Amino acid sequence: MFKWIVGGLATFFSIRYLSRLQRASTNITSRIRVSIHKVNLTGIELKAAVQIQNPNPVTLKLQHPFVKILFKDKLLGSSTIENSIIEIPEHSEKNFDLKIQSAGWLTLIQILGTKVVSDIRSGAPIELKIQTQIITRVNGLPYEQFDNIILKL
Repeated sequence: MFKWIVGGLATFFSIRYLSRLQRASTNITSRIRVSIHKVNLTGIELKAAVQIQNPNPVTLKLQHPFVKILFKDKLLGSSTIENSIIEIPEHSEKNFDLKIQSAGWLTLIQILGTKVVSDIRSGAPIELKIQTQIITRVNGLPYEQFDNIILKL
C-alpha cells in the first residue's frame, strides 16, 4: 500500500512540475530588431538583435535561437544553427546578436525586384516590410514567433 501512495505522489508532483514548465515556456516573450549590417559582393548581411524574456518564477532552458528573414513568404536570409543550451534565470532576459547572411544578388533581385536591389547597392534610403521568424526550443518544447517589422536603410 505504501508503494502505491509514494508512486501516486511522485506521479502527481512530476505532472505538476511538467505542466509548470509547459506553462512557463508559453509565457516567454521575444523581441527582434533587424538592420542591414553591410552590403558586399555576395549580397547583404543583416544583423538581428533578439531579446528573450522569462517572466516566470522558474529557470528555463533555451536552445540557441534560429532566425529567418522573409519577404512576402520568400526567404531572404537566415542565421546559423548553434546546438547549445542556454539557461535563462527566473524573471530575467537574454540578448542575442545574430548575423544573417542573405542569398546572393541574383536571388535578391528575384525576390525584391531590381529597383529595391539597386537602391540597396547605391545606399539610397528604403523601407522594406519584412517578416521575421524566431525558432527555438524552451524546456524541450518548440517555440516559434513571427513578427512583421520594417527594415530601413
